[in-house]
Amino acid sequence: METVAALVAAGGAFGASYLIGRSLTSSPPLVALGGLLWGVGFAVLYFVTTVTVRHLSPGLFEPRLLGVHFLALIVGAPVGGAAVAALTRWHTERAEAARLAS
Repeated sequence: METVAALVAAGGAFGASYLIGRSLTSSPPLVALGGLLWGVGFAVLYFVTTVTVRHLSPGLFEPRLLGVHFLALIVGAPVGGAAVAALTRWHTERAEAARLAS
């Protein structure tokens, strides 16, 4: 259950970072910063949500696995989110340049 929740949070962070990369027209470092912030936001949201559910329904989540998945998310989601946003922005710029050149 903890793993599924962590994967959903990581998918949300990467999806939001993709949208940031597609929609923002600012510089690539700012787009990467936006992806990084979305990654941190989703990691914190995962932690707050799972701890709240753990307190409301004891026995549903294992506390140790919550901590392990949170540590993986707090490191992986911001780095992955920044990479997804920056690479999406780079791809979008190349696609627009190719479209305008033809």
